[in-house]
Amino acid sequence: MPPIHEYQFEQLIENLSQLPAYTIGRHLTNQLVLPNSKVSGHHARLIQCTPASFVLEDLSSKNGSFVNGIRITRKVVDKKDVVRLADTEITIEQLLALLPVEPVKPTAPVVSAPVASKPLPKSEKEVLDVSRQFSDLQQVYEQYPKLRRDCRSREKMIRTGSVILSSIVGISAVLSTGGGALPFIHIMSGAGLSMLVPTLCSTLLSTDEKLEIIDKEYREKYRCPNPNCRDPFGTREWELLAQQKSCRRCQAIWVN
Repeated sequence: MPPIHEYQFEQLIENLSQLPAYTIGRHLTNQLVLPNSKVSGHHARLIQCTPASFVLEDLSSKNGSFVNGIRITRKVVDKKDVVRLADTEITIEQLLALLPVEPVKPTAPVVSAPVASKPLPKSEKEVLDVSRQFSDLQQVYEQYPKLRRDCRSREKMIRTGSVILSSIVGISAVLSTGGGALPFIHIMSGAGLSMLVPTLCSTLLSTDEKLEIIDKEYREKYRCPNPNCRDPFGTREWELLAQQKSCRRCQAIWVN
């Protein structure tokens, strides 16, 4: 029997791997309703994999589902992709805006203390230090091949995820939140590619879809941390980039 902390991590990952899924169609029983006679009653399904990645699945609709002009049965998409359901053209972001919004409870206004103004930089060409953010990319580089290798087996992925996450936050962090998902996901989101672990454990996605999402998130994260540069690192080793110490494109400092 595994140690209690390992079991708790596995149970938490199991719970988080139940990905949100929304049906799309003409009938009011859908979470995303499109009042168009050419849209089928239950036309498609949208599975949320990460904050930015989704899977759109056609539910054998009469007039079809299209992504960027190409008819699909099932495809990984992001918020900016344009989809066409029958003759209704809409972005994924606009589709998500159709979800009912829960009312927010009013809270007392927070009065902020005055903040002293910071002196302006001496020069617009002042070098940007992104060494802390660059250091975080080591986790991205090291986790990428592990997640690709282990995502083919759900049981192995759960075990790998348990090891990765327990090494990052420790069991005390899970217990301190009462096992709450949101604080835990918040912790995971800043730890390389670990936020993908629940998605990779899901039974709603095929192995090919999981690999595509891993690659997509890796390409998005493994870049120069300067938000005004974002030069992709591709397959370059993190250790060699660290020896380089700065970005040759924007001159941002990676290692002090």
